[in-house]
Amino acid sequence: MDGTKLIEQLASNIVGVPPVPPRTEVIALRQHSLDELEERARRFLDATGEAYSLPFNHRDWTIQNNRTFIRMPFGARAIIYHASGAMKLVNRFKPMESLFNKLEERGNLIELVEKTANQLKIYEGLGQNESLRFERLWQIKAAAVSRQGQTVDPVLCRVVGAYRHFVGELPVWGAASVAIKLAGEGELDSLTIQIRQTTDKVVDRVEILRPEQAARQVFLQLSHLMRDSKVPVSEIIKPRGLRFGYLSLPKRKAQRVLAPVYIATIDIEGQEEAQAYQFVVPATEKTYLPLPAGSEALPSPQRRVG
Repeated sequence: MDGTKLIEQLASNIVGVPPVPPRTEVIALRQHSLDELEERARRFLDATGEAYSLPFNHRDWTIQNNRTFIRMPFGARAIIYHASGAMKLVNRFKPMESLFNKLEERGNLIELVEKTANQLKIYEGLGQNESLRFERLWQIKAAAVSRQGQTVDPVLCRVVGAYRHFVGELPVWGAASVAIKLAGEGELDSLTIQIRQTTDKVVDRVEILRPEQAARQVFLQLSHLMRDSKVPVSEIIKPRGLRFGYLSLPKRKAQRVLAPVYIATIDIEGQEEAQAYQFVVPATEKTYLPLPAGSEALPSPQRRVG
């Protein structure tokens, strides 16, 4: 695939968002002090402990340079990330403990996740014109084969429901804004919240670059990445599509604004494995976020047998 075709294919394949607006806002994010983060964590653990009758009111706090560990009875623990305000709670269960009694219909599992989301009050604290929307459900299953070669029926170990933060109609891309992992009987296994709180302050109102301009930037980054390849780029590149919206940086990084970006996902195939890469480029003439200079590999590469 030559550069022109790649740019055309990316620009014509905007996925997961409404039409790209001609203009949008750059929004200031709330910056929390350590005391404010600890108070948020207390409310978070109080609400979770009350919802599930767990003894989360007994806590041992350990403050480090960039995060705070909170240890609770029976092996439960929580982490607060100072840079972003993200919080993660892990309950007391071991990996193969408290399994589901049977495989469940997908619709029933989604209902179970949404019931949990309401119990945990994850929708509270969102800013004006903001929302959380259910995005995806994962089912974690286990199976085995006996020494005699007999297959043991799979069991459902955990389900994970992911939610996406929206500001107006624009998604905030990055890690899942909320991830709820449930064990059998709907018991809470873990909960992660990575929502950066907005303020009422609009930093700038900006014109949005057209998708073909973003696709051209992606092609330049891709060309730099593949500059030493001995295989023609046209034989190994398969673009998936281009997404538009705001971006939340990784939880260990501070961030002062939500600014619009384009994100391209591209498969680069090799003889032994296929690797998926993301390229993030600003959707504005001015750059508001410290975006990576090159591309970043997705955490779960696609592999195949050569």
